[in-house]
Amino acid sequence: LTLIFNICYFIFLLITSLIISSNWFFVMAVYYGLLSIVRAFVFKEVIKPKDQIAKIKTLRFCGYFFLLINFVVSVLMFILIFVGKHVVYHKIIVITLATHAFSTLTIAIIGSVKFIKQKDFVYSSIKLINLVSASVSMVTLTNTMLSTFGDDVELLRSIILPLLCIAVSFFIIATSIIMIKKANLALKSHKDKNE
Repeated sequence: LTLIFNICYFIFLLITSLIISSNWFFVMAVYYGLLSIVRAFVFKEVIKPKDQIAKIKTLRFCGYFFLLINFVVSVLMFILIFVGKHVVYHKIIVITLATHAFSTLTIAIIGSVKFIKQKDFVYSSIKLINLVSASVSMVTLTNTMLSTFGDDVELLRSIILPLLCIAVSFFIIATSIIMIKKANLALKSHKDKNE
């Protein structure tokens, strides 16, 4: 379900970026396109269950992917903070972004609390992907709402947006490192058991 939702959101962002000529939405579309690819990979791992080693490697792959995707998110944030072109978006776009951001954040938090402590590496990967995706959606929503509804809030925008972007970027890096470390420790532990 999250894969289908992600693909639909990717298409929405891509079409919106073409219609209103927005670099911001284009970079977001690229981000969600890459996220759709990794979700499809993890979904394949759920459908065709493999041994524990393959599941651990899936978690590690997702960690490395998040380090890569952080580059895309950093470009997105650079465009947001330093290019400084403010576009007033249509209210339907804002409502769509808000619906997506709050629903994915709620689902991600509930799912993460439930699955992260379990030893199922594939489902942990899915839940962490949801959490990172939701955090990036909050940056998009904040930018869009400040641009659309914020008259004379340039000072507020210049404070909140950089802080939020830095926090999300650090969250993605920390999540990536934790996933990679957890996977490497599990692989080492599995190797030690077999020896």
